Amino acid sequence: MGLTRGSSCLVGALCLVLARPVGAQSHNIRWWEIAAAAGTLGIATLFDRGIDDWVQDHRSSGSDHVAAVFKTGGGPAFFLGVGGGITAAGLISGKKSLARSGERVLASLLVAGVTTGAIKELAGRVRPDNTHDPFVFRPFSRHDAFPSGHATVAFALAGSLSEEIHNPWASAALYTAAAGTAWSRVNDQKHWTSDVLAGAAIGITSAKLIAGRWRIFGLRPPRFLIDPHGARVEWHVTF
Repeated sequence: MGLTRGSSCLVGALCLVLARPVGAQSHNIRWWEIAAAAGTLGIATLFDRGIDDWVQDHRSSGSDHVAAVFKTGGGPAFFLGVGGGITAAGLISGKKSLARSGERVLASLLVAGVTTGAIKELAGRVRPDNTHDPFVFRPFSRHDAFPSGHATVAFALAGSLSEEIHNPWASAALYTAAAGTAWSRVNDQKHWTSDVLAGAAIGITSAKLIAGRWRIFGLRPPRFLIDPHGARVEWHVTF
């Protein structure tokens, strides 16, 4: 009930500011940027054990309570409630731009979710509550620490809404909430720090890809999501 009420309130507020055309300039992600991100994650992995020990040493009932609140923002149900609510509001009101905003939010969740699910399966990283060694990977097993699904969802939602709203204060609040969700997973000892960093990178990238802000190897978002006159389902890839 609380989750549904929270989603409804957020949808209502967002619908007041989302009816706008998209005029995004695209940035092509280069190979060295991907390499830099991968290198940063590699370095973060070296600190996973130390950070986990520190967080658990300072964990308390208070931090667990705060973590439980932030964890909600990383749930797919919350994301679907927000994206679906915006889309429905646009369709009911006849505002195509508002409906398109909701569709972009949902599309970013789809891209982020599929990407994270595939990497989880390939990596098979063991969660910190099952091992003290952050370098245990068992591909194609039930272990799925890397990357964090909650962090992926939270940052995909923050990124997609930020792209739609275009307000620096709102963006700061959204990304702060997403960071809180990522922290909650480390506090609960469900993820290593590098897991949540990877999730954040995937979520943000998915949001900016769908919004047309970024392109990866020439990949553009489906035209109907960004072109007010585009009724066709097109997805261009430039080689």
